[in-house]
Amino acid sequence: MFPLAPPRLFQPFPPPAPHAAVPFFAHAAQLPQPPPPHAAVPYNNGGVVGHAVAPPPVFGLHIRPVTAANYEAELDAIGFLLTRFPFVAIDTEYPGTLGITLCDEFGNLPVVFDSHGRPFELAWEATFSDFDARRDRHAPESVAFLRSQGVDFDLARARGVSSAAFAAKLAAVLSSMPQQQRDELTWAAFGGAYDFAYVVKMLAGGRTLPETWHEFAPLARALLGGRVFDAKYMAEHCERADLCRGGGLSRVAAILDVQPNNFQCLAGRKSHRACRVFTAMRRRILYQDGGARHEGFIDGLHR
Repeated sequence: MFPLAPPRLFQPFPPPAPHAAVPFFAHAAQLPQPPPPHAAVPYNNGGVVGHAVAPPPVFGLHIRPVTAANYEAELDAIGFLLTRFPFVAIDTEYPGTLGITLCDEFGNLPVVFDSHGRPFELAWEATFSDFDARRDRHAPESVAFLRSQGVDFDLARARGVSSAAFAAKLAAVLSSMPQQQRDELTWAAFGGAYDFAYVVKMLAGGRTLPETWHEFAPLARALLGGRVFDAKYMAEHCERADLCRGGGLSRVAAILDVQPNNFQCLAGRKSHRACRVFTAMRRRILYQDGGARHEGFIDGLHR
C-alpha cells in the first residue's frame, strides 16, 4: 500500500528555508511513519556550496493508476496537494491515457511510503474508457506501440474512467480552489500542443477547439487557471546550443541529466520526466527569469 506522506525535504536545486511540515493525506486509516529527519549535509551546486537536508533513499517512482473505481478520490488527493505542489506536468498518450506529476518551486515531488516504509516519488496515470479500436478511427501503429508498452485496451474499456466524468471532477476540483491559488498554478508539458489540446477539450465538454492560438489561449487559461509552459519550446529557444538543436524528451532529459533513459513510454512516467526537464530548464538554464519570457509558447503552435 502507498499512503500519501508529507513531501521530503531534499531540494535538487538551491534550497530555500526548510519547508514547514504539512498534514498527511491518505485513503487508509493507518499510515506508516516516515524515516526520522536526516541531518543537514553540505552539497555542491554549480560551484556554490550550501546545505540541504539529506533525503532518505528514494526507491523509484510510484505511478498511481486512476480508473473508474478511484478517480474521484485521486483527483481529490491531487486537489489537496496542489496547495503545496502547484506545478502540474502533463502528458497524454492517444488514445486514452493522461499522466500527471506535481512538484513545488524547487522540483520536489509528493512522496509515498510503501508498507516497508520505503519512499517513492508519486505520479498519476489516468486510463480512459472511451476508445474502442473496433469502431473508433485511430493510427494502427500508435495502438500497436501502446500495446507493446503494456496498454490493454479491452481492460481500459472495462475499468477506465470516462473522459466526461474525469473532466467534470477535475473541473470541480479546480473551481473549488481560491482564485489566488488557482492563478498561481503552472501547467507544463514537453511538446505540449496535443497534451494541452487534449485536456482543454476534455474540460470544454468535447466541443471543437478554436483554430488559432489567440483564441485557444484564453480558453486554456479560463479552464486550467494559472500559466502554461512547454519545456520543449524552452529548450529550443534558450542559449544552450546542444538544447537548441531540438530533439525528443529522452534526448533533452539526457542532456540535462535529469533521469535515466530506460523507462516505459507511457503517460505517467513521461509526465514525471517532463516535470524534471521543466524544472531543470527553469532553475538551471533559464534561471535569470525562471523561463517567464517563454510563458504561453507551445511547441507545434509557435516557432
